Amino acid sequence: MLCSWKSVAVAYAASVTVASAQPALPLPIAASLSNAAQQAAAGIGPSLTLEQCIAAAIDRDGRQRAAGHEIDIATARRGQALSSRYPSLSATLAATRFDEDPNFVFPSSTMGIPASSITIPPMVMTLPANAFGPGFPPVPVPMQIPGSAMAVPAQLFEVPEQDVRLMDKTLYSGTVKAMYAIYTGGLAGARIAQARAGVEAARHGRRQTSAEIAFDVTRAYYGVVLAHKLRTVAAETYERMKVTLDLTESLYKTGSGRVKKTDYLRHSAMVDTIASMVTEFEAQERTARAALGMLIGWTGTGEPQLASDDFAAPAPVPAIDTLVGEALAGSPRIGQIDAGLVATKAGVRAAQAGHIPKVALFANLTLLGNSYDAGLVSSRNRTTWSVGLGVDVPIFEGFRVTHEVNEAKAAERKLAALSSALRDGVSLDVRRVAIAIDKNLAQRATTGNAYKSSTENRELHIRAYQDELVETKDMIESQLVEAVLAGQFFKVQFDLVEAQASLDLLLGRAGAGRH
Repeated sequence: MLCSWKSVAVAYAASVTVASAQPALPLPIAASLSNAAQQAAAGIGPSLTLEQCIAAAIDRDGRQRAAGHEIDIATARRGQALSSRYPSLSATLAATRFDEDPNFVFPSSTMGIPASSITIPPMVMTLPANAFGPGFPPVPVPMQIPGSAMAVPAQLFEVPEQDVRLMDKTLYSGTVKAMYAIYTGGLAGARIAQARAGVEAARHGRRQTSAEIAFDVTRAYYGVVLAHKLRTVAAETYERMKVTLDLTESLYKTGSGRVKKTDYLRHSAMVDTIASMVTEFEAQERTARAALGMLIGWTGTGEPQLASDDFAAPAPVPAIDTLVGEALAGSPRIGQIDAGLVATKAGVRAAQAGHIPKVALFANLTLLGNSYDAGLVSSRNRTTWSVGLGVDVPIFEGFRVTHEVNEAKAAERKLAALSSALRDGVSLDVRRVAIAIDKNLAQRATTGNAYKSSTENRELHIRAYQDELVETKDMIESQLVEAVLAGQFFKVQFDLVEAQASLDLLLGRAGAGRH
C-alpha cells in the first residue's frame, strides 16, 4: 500500500506541473483588463480570482499584443485596397540646369526653282487729261495694251545653316497628374474583398489567442488548487500518523502485547516517508504558484494567493449535437479558415481580371518657367493641359494570367479541403471532450463516495486500534487508503475543470466566464 500511495502522489504532483506548463491549443478572445485585474497583476489585493488571473494574463501576454498588431496590419491593408476606389493625384516639381542653352540646328540646303513663264493678259489703260502737261491731252485717252508672256529661267537658291535657340539653360517645370479607374475588370473589388477577409481572420486570430491564454491560466489556476489539496491531504495524514505512532508506541510498551516492536518500526518508517512526501508536495505547490504568477505577471510580494481553494462547481453541459453546432459556428479556428476561403475566392476573381480590359480617365497639367520667351517656351507652351480616356486591353501574355487563375482555383480547393478536415476535427474534439466531462462527472460522484467511506473506515480503525481490536497494519492501511482516495477525488475534479476549459477553448469563449 505504501508503494501505491507514493506512486499516486508522485503522479498527481507531476500532473500539477504539467497543468501549469503545457502549451494550449493554437488559438484569441478580446478582453480588457479590469481595475481588479490590474491591481492583481500589480500585487494589490490579498487573493486572486480566476477571472482576474485570466484578464491579467491576456493584458500582458505578448501573443495577445501581437494579435492586436496583426489586426492593425490587416486594417491598414484594407485601407490600401479601398484606395483603388478613389482617384489618384500626384504633383512633380523640377528645376533643371543644362550646360548650354538647348538649340535646334537647321542644316544648310539648296532650294531649286524650275524654269517658268509669266503671262500678262491684254488690258486697256486710260491716260487722264493733262497727264503730260496742261491741255495735253485735253481729254482722257484710252490705250490698248496687248497680252504678252515673260520667260523666267530655272534658278537655285542657297539656304544657309540656321542655329535656333529653344530655351534658356535653366528650366523650371511643374506637373500635376490625375487618374481615375473607371473599370478594372473586377480587380479592385476582389482586392478589397481579400483585405476585408484578412481583417476578419486577424480578429478571429485574436479571439483564438485569448481563448488559448484563458485555457492556460485555468489549468494553472486549478493546478494550484490541486497541489494545495494534495499537500493538505499529505500534511493531515502525516499529523494523524504521528498521533497514531505515539499510540502504537504506547501499546507496544504498555499494551497487551498484540502490538510488537516490528509494528512500531513499520509505523515509524511510514511516518518518515509521509513527512518526505509532504515536503515534496509543498515544493510542487510552490512550483504551481510560480507558474501561475509567471502567466499573470505577478509582481506582488511572495507567491500569488487564490480567492478560493476549491474547484469550481461543474457547469451544465448541453447535448453533444448542440455543442458541436456551437463549436462549428463559433470556433475561432474555423472562423479563420472561413475568412481564408473568402479571400481565396476573391483571389480567383482577381486573377481572372487579368483577362479583362481596364478603363481609366487621366488628366495632366504642365507649367514651365524659363527666362526665354520664344522657342519651346513661348507663352503658348508655358501652360499646357490634357485630358483623355485610356483603355488597357490584354491580348497575349504567354498564358501567364491563365496559370495565375489555375493557381488561385487550386488554392481555393486546397483551403476548402482543409476547412472540411478542420470541421471534422473540431466536431470529434468536442465529442471527445463532452464524453470526458460525462466520465469525470460520474467518477466525481463515485470517488467522492469512496473518499467519504474511507474516512469513516479510517475513524473506525483508529478507534478500534485504541482498543487493540485491529492490527497495526490495518490501521495504517486505512489511513493510506483514505489519502489515496482523497488524491483520486481531487484529481478527478481537476480533470473535470480541465475538460470544461478544453470545451470552452474549442467553443471559442473565455473559460472563466462559465464558472
